[in-house]
Amino acid sequence: MQNGTPGLIPLLIVSFLPGILWVWFFYRKDKNQPEPVSLVIKAFIYGAISVFPAALAEAPFRQFISDGTPGIGRLFIISILVIGLVEETAKFIAVKLAVYDHAEFDEIIDGIIYAVSAGLGFAAVENLFYSARFGITVGLFRAFITDLAHASFSGIVGYHMSLAKFHGKNTFLVLGKGLITAIGLHGLYDFLIISGLMPPSFGMIMVFATYVYLNTKISKARKMSPGQDSSNPTIPEATWKNTPDPKDNDYTE
Repeated sequence: MQNGTPGLIPLLIVSFLPGILWVWFFYRKDKNQPEPVSLVIKAFIYGAISVFPAALAEAPFRQFISDGTPGIGRLFIISILVIGLVEETAKFIAVKLAVYDHAEFDEIIDGIIYAVSAGLGFAAVENLFYSARFGITVGLFRAFITDLAHASFSGIVGYHMSLAKFHGKNTFLVLGKGLITAIGLHGLYDFLIISGLMPPSFGMIMVFATYVYLNTKISKARKMSPGQDSSNPTIPEATWKNTPDPKDNDYTE
């Protein structure tokens, strides 16, 4: 280790250990029928790999952010239509390729768990790059705030992936709703952080609010999955998979 550059082992610990702990945190929310650890790891790895094509897609636009301060309008467009769009699409594809068609993906909550894992894999590699470039302190901040942000954005997409898979109607619209929501939140978060229009504390509040929103979807997913919530009667599998709940707006929008 020279010139104050962190060694590889500290970088890996700061970048990956928090992501793994976050996976465990979300994994425990799937209480009655937890997913195979091997598939959760697979989603995490695919999410980590998805950083590289995302970085390539974003590369031509980096100069607009790094070379001085871009106009607010341009920065907003780049944040939404480049950073948000590219990264959330990359994580969505990672989940689709890794586990979407697997037989174990058989409950509404499964999409959330797998997508969160992919999002945290993505965040871990991204954090490794940032920690290597800007130092361990930046890595520690990102390990808690950025990890939760990626997990929450991806979890929203994962919830809608489950709805699309099991509902069987309006699949494109359901997936589109999830992706547009995640892309918009992700892009807005990056825009506010990069532009400096709001203090970093506002970004933390936004991430926490997004997590709270995701948690409402996790609660709803438990109720729509058989045996997930012990406080509710078990829902017959045929009803759960094939009959939309008229009270659930996600099925009808």
